[in-house]
Amino acid sequence: MRVNALRQQDPASDLLPRTRKRVARLAEGLAAHFEKVKAFCQPLTVEADPFASEAIPPRAEPGQQAAILECYEHLFRDWAWGTAECETTAGLIAPLLPEKPARVAVFGAGTGRLAVDIHRQRAPEQTFALDVNPFPFFVTARLLTGDTVELPDLPTDPNSDELVVVNETLSCPPGVTEGLSLLFADALRPPFAAGSLDAVVTSWFIDVAQADVFKTAAVINRVLRPGGVWVNLGPLRFHADQSRTYTIEEVLDVAGACGFEIVSRDSHQLPYFHSPSSGNWRSHRVFRFAAQKREEAPAMEAAGPLPPWVTNPFLPIPVAPAMVALGRMSVFTAGVLTLIDGERSIVDLARQMGQSWNVDPSTLHDQLRAFFAQLPSS
Repeated sequence: MRVNALRQQDPASDLLPRTRKRVARLAEGLAAHFEKVKAFCQPLTVEADPFASEAIPPRAEPGQQAAILECYEHLFRDWAWGTAECETTAGLIAPLLPEKPARVAVFGAGTGRLAVDIHRQRAPEQTFALDVNPFPFFVTARLLTGDTVELPDLPTDPNSDELVVVNETLSCPPGVTEGLSLLFADALRPPFAAGSLDAVVTSWFIDVAQADVFKTAAVINRVLRPGGVWVNLGPLRFHADQSRTYTIEEVLDVAGACGFEIVSRDSHQLPYFHSPSSGNWRSHRVFRFAAQKREEAPAMEAAGPLPPWVTNPFLPIPVAPAMVALGRMSVFTAGVLTLIDGERSIVDLARQMGQSWNVDPSTLHDQLRAFFAQLPSS
């Protein structure tokens, strides 16, 4: 849609020649971008149920970026021009991890670059990078084999018209990758047995995860062995009710309530997405802490914003009490609507429904008043 809109610019408009050239370059860059993303996501379409293309929305709501592209710019930061940022992040996290642990997991791993760096610096037997966005992993999986990948970077606020589209070559620095796994998995429902990990890393994660920090901490506690370590690094920019928009002190209190002992904490001011092609970059105040599991956390269900059978329309719908109550309400609603004729009152409806359903009309009177109170007056 964006490509078509750019290509349909009125040739008779008063655009500057340079502007027209820039818009055309951007359209071609977006077209190449689309084809590259589609090619990398091809494994998702192999033997896929054709109903999925209709049952699952193919793109985001207007004005929103498609979820599949949320980490697109991270690919360039992590595998092209952002070596300094990556080294700084890994340098803050790796020293807080046990040396040569057996099993480490990085929750919300994005492109997996941090997991790669940790794997090489701390030499665990196994490192697991978890994320619910498959596209960056498709790219990183290629890079880990030693291949290079060419992708168009579309910088925000490019520094010149020549930098509207930058064709970048992505590559992974040489090093050990044996024992490193990229897992397409929900970090809030991690595919690990209880007490099976030595360390969990959350970087730029706890404030954007679709769960309250209490639930996130409880999930991390469950998969860690006794004495296991949780290392966190990132800002605190929660998108939640004010009562759930925690300060760092509150986050540490939450960790304590979920069976952890804080063993170190500090904060740092870090550059963030300092692209050489864009004038739009910023710095973040990030909070770092290491917490050791001392006891089991209270059991908590890490529910997402929607039930899984709503986000995945192929899952069975459970028979829940709320469903049963809704069914009863639907029968009640249908019964009421069939009796409304412009003449009957609430008392009349209660009497007739009570007679039909063999119940006391007085018990229906209050239900009817509550029902009509919820409806618009006109």
